[in-house]
Amino acid sequence: MPIGAGLQRWEENPSVAAMVRDDLLARVLPGIFLPPDLLRTAVERALALGCALGGQLQSYHVIAGPSAAWVFLGGPPPSPAELLSSAHRGSIIGATVRTARLHPHEVETIGGAPVTSPLRTAVDLLRFCPDHVTVPALRGLLGGGHLTERTIWRQLQAMGRRPGARAARGRWEALLGGVDRAA
Repeated sequence: MPIGAGLQRWEENPSVAAMVRDDLLARVLPGIFLPPDLLRTAVERALALGCALGGQLQSYHVIAGPSAAWVFLGGPPPSPAELLSSAHRGSIIGATVRTARLHPHEVETIGGAPVTSPLRTAVDLLRFCPDHVTVPALRGLLGGGHLTERTIWRQLQAMGRRPGARAARGRWEALLGGVDRAA
């Protein structure tokens, strides 16, 4: 079944919440669901988010933060979805859109959808997300071989005095112990 055809609109109510809890449905966006078996791969997850956003999704939007981690790792889709945009334009229902400058090496294409690289995703999680989101995602990205502790540490050091960089370095040290700086 094509992913777009599998999207289902359901009213948010206790019965639907129970179906999500029992893994009978996966909430991609508020009120938009898919059968979980259509979200097995990174390509399927990226396509599902793109299809759920529909016409609201523009060429300058990039799947980012917890949503990018979900594309890479799976599990329950985050709510709201998170996108980055280089343009200061509008809002999207069911998504948080942050404005940021992205370099080409910070974006990968998965299933035709632009997604922040695992390294950019990890750094953004450390800069902007609460611990209960950041820690499991970082552990998944590290454990899945998407990046190494050393790569994250080097990127955090290279950020210098950018907004949130010092706090991200502190969180990295506190949450995961960072890496041996002498290594």
